[in-house]
Amino acid sequence: MSDDKPHYPEVLRDLLDTPQLLPDENLEDFLELYRSLEAYVKPKASWDYLAVYQATMLTFDILRCHEMKIGVLRSHQRPALEALLRKIHVSAATLGAEALVKMEANQLASQWFADPASRPAIMKGIEGAGYPPNAVEVEAFQLALPILAPIERLIVSAQKRLDQYLKELEKSSKRRAEALRLATVKAIDANASASVKKAS
Repeated sequence: MSDDKPHYPEVLRDLLDTPQLLPDENLEDFLELYRSLEAYVKPKASWDYLAVYQATMLTFDILRCHEMKIGVLRSHQRPALEALLRKIHVSAATLGAEALVKMEANQLASQWFADPASRPAIMKGIEGAGYPPNAVEVEAFQLALPILAPIERLIVSAQKRLDQYLKELEKSSKRRAEALRLATVKAIDANASASVKKAS
């Protein structure tokens, strides 16, 4: 990053070269977000660039929490599927059949994730037992709810930090703050749409 934009202030180049990212996060995703916000503000002075960087950090934090939410829901897909399969198993109510029911639910779940072609038949059984087509997602949501609630609070907190920063920025430059607000909303909305597609 240090050589592609020589007009960047040195302090900003250092920040863009080493942003505080988690090990699984992609530097290019962060830089793409930075560039998208920069395009709205069109910074000229060092202070403008640093304002864009700060807004990028705060927006990236919101996006990070949204990604965590999707990750939590995805990690609950298999337990949710197994729970549904155990509920609809013919022997589910039979005393002493728990081990067999659990083993067969586990086998069907393995099949579901290893071979997408097996899903329609398994889904037909789930729907035949009276569950809706999105039963696995609903079950995953219910299982994940205790973890999702704190993540939602983190998202609200991160959004408040961004909003507070932009309000402070308005005191010195209303135009810059408005441009950044528009850019951050657009980036968050675009990420939310992409995350929904990824999760489905």
